[in-house]
Amino acid sequence: MTSDMNTKIFSPILEEAHNSITPQERAAFDLNFSISEKIYQILQDKGMTKRDLAKLTGKKESEVSRWFSFGHNFTCKTVALIQQALGAPIIEIAK
Repeated sequence: MTSDMNTKIFSPILEEAHNSITPQERAAFDLNFSISEKIYQILQDKGMTKRDLAKLTGKKESEVSRWFSFGHNFTCKTVALIQQALGAPIIEIAK
């Protein structure tokens, strides 16, 4: 199952909930989900774990795990911290 922006939702219950929220809420959800996916992909590409990311960012493993949960709302500050720690862009802004 997929939603707008190709966010993969594997649970019919989550899919129904996702489709019942406002377009603005759905856009925010999709963006946060995409950020989580990008971070996870960078970790895989570098052969790293969430534990490694926690060490690099100085965060507790439980906080890093929350970054990968449904509904997490990334701040610009957190994204910048993660980008710096991983040495890879998560969000690229066209200039």
